Amino acid sequence: MIVLILGLSGGEVPGQYFINPSFEGIPGISIPPPAWEPFDPSATPDTEPLPCDHYPASDGDTYLTLVTRGAGTGSGAAGESVVTSLLLPLEQGKYYRLSVDLASRDDLGHFTWEEGYMAYTVPVILRIHASAGGSVKGELLAESEAITHHVWENHSFILIPESVSASLVMEVATAGGSPGWGNLLLDRLEMEEIAELPLDMGELIIPNVFTPNGDGVNDELVIRGLRRGSSLLIYDRTGKEVFASTDYENNWDGKDGYGKDLPPGTYWYVLFPSHLADVFKGSLYLKREE
Repeated sequence: MIVLILGLSGGEVPGQYFINPSFEGIPGISIPPPAWEPFDPSATPDTEPLPCDHYPASDGDTYLTLVTRGAGTGSGAAGESVVTSLLLPLEQGKYYRLSVDLASRDDLGHFTWEEGYMAYTVPVILRIHASAGGSVKGELLAESEAITHHVWENHSFILIPESVSASLVMEVATAGGSPGWGNLLLDRLEMEEIAELPLDMGELIIPNVFTPNGDGVNDELVIRGLRRGSSLLIYDRTGKEVFASTDYENNWDGKDGYGKDLPPGTYWYVLFPSHLADVFKGSLYLKREE
């Protein structure tokens, strides 16, 4: 079992973190669910399903839809985002487990006289930021793998925040980084604080974000539960190999084979655990201070 990094959920009782974890509200275009506000006023997410819509929620009556926008649209942010205040703050050094239902519909789009029908079919990712408030999204907590499935699937993550944060920003972005029209549906957030990382039963915990900025926190890609003799390959977006080890010792610090810092962005890993027959592939985000 692999667990990727992320984090959060709740309600209005002790031990929970969200006021509206199931995105319940009045369906409408450019109307976010209660307790969730547009992070960018020029790009307001939607509460769905609409009365004419037949795509049901995975939990409750409604869900949140975030879209990415194509190049040259002049329509605000490239990817929509929402922010919510947490009932309990995230604390530095503590561990949190988040699960969220995600999907990407294959029937969304819009029509323009200039370009005709624009389908929202570009693969997208979910990014989660811990925000201290204001106009800054804050610390990037996680970046998901590409979401291409058209039915609800539950995604589970573990979050290890680097600072105390009272708000959470959830943002959609295109999986490839280039502008394009895509969509992401979110429903049923559940979060709990856990006392320790789940290292039992041979589980691997592969972070999908690490921050090699020299602050002594999360500076190396640490795969918990990995045994000696495991091989790791890292590739950039072009498919170029930038790191390789036949006995990975949790020591990759975001540099290439020449000791040069690699630029921030998404990289792809291929992991061959020595104690498992499976090969694991996925993405991770390398973040450096601005």
